[in-house]
Amino acid sequence: MTPMQRHLLRWYRRHGRANLPWRRVRSPYRTVVSESMLAQTQVERVIPKFESFVERFAGFPALAAASAGDVLREWRGLGYNARAPRLRRLARAVVENHAGVLPNDRDALLALPGIGPYTAAAIRAFGFDLDDAPLDTNVSRVLGRLVLGAERRAGPPSPMLAEAARTLMPRGHAHDWNSALMDLGATTCTARAPKCLICPLAPDCAAAPVAAAQSRPKSESIPFEKTSRYARGRIVDRLRELPAGRHISLLDLHGDLAPTIERSLDEVRGLVQALVRDGLVTCTGESVALPE
Repeated sequence: MTPMQRHLLRWYRRHGRANLPWRRVRSPYRTVVSESMLAQTQVERVIPKFESFVERFAGFPALAAASAGDVLREWRGLGYNARAPRLRRLARAVVENHAGVLPNDRDALLALPGIGPYTAAAIRAFGFDLDDAPLDTNVSRVLGRLVLGAERRAGPPSPMLAEAARTLMPRGHAHDWNSALMDLGATTCTARAPKCLICPLAPDCAAAPVAAAQSRPKSESIPFEKTSRYARGRIVDRLRELPAGRHISLLDLHGDLAPTIERSLDEVRGLVQALVRDGLVTCTGESVALPE
């Protein structure tokens, strides 16, 4: 192991987030759940929901056997509700095609619904501790500065960066190495205010010291409470409050939502129809419910 590798792993043991629940107790299933939740939600919000979710659905068979409505109810508070049915579809595919045991082969993982190159690499590295390199935004930024001496541009990681990720990783330490890179990017080698003076990779970094980025003027945008995503979330939240199997009329749903979203009945109907297409709600005539 090189001095650089030892420095980063030592930093992780001292300053990394090794006590995150999906790192403290590891399994392929817990990795899949955590990656799904973390895709668009901050770590602090995910922690309590993750623990509740894996207690309710203890593995792929339990998640596959659960109703879509129960999974959506357990997902409450995480936002981006479409992730919940996608995760359930993945669980059902694992049960149907792999007897409930997630494969660790890259091609077999990519053949499963909802798993792309990043998620496959994350499952192999974090769930199986195999030598693979998931390149999320934080890791790509760290390696871009470290190896290329440049800021990473938007878009998928370059082949050069992917090759660097595989070359630098110490064999047999995939979980801790990749976790360390992610934590370093989240806390030290940040996008706008990198802390090069305390970075364990600074002596080997091609970009150090990195100047703090200039603040960009805030662009004008509509408030989140006015967006369709907010309105969709409130519809699903209202349906979560209903007992399993119960429906509510579109008229009553519109009335219940009136204090929080300013939408006409026709607009609510359009939002419900979009949620039906996404598999998040069911609609029979003028009655709406979570899928069961």
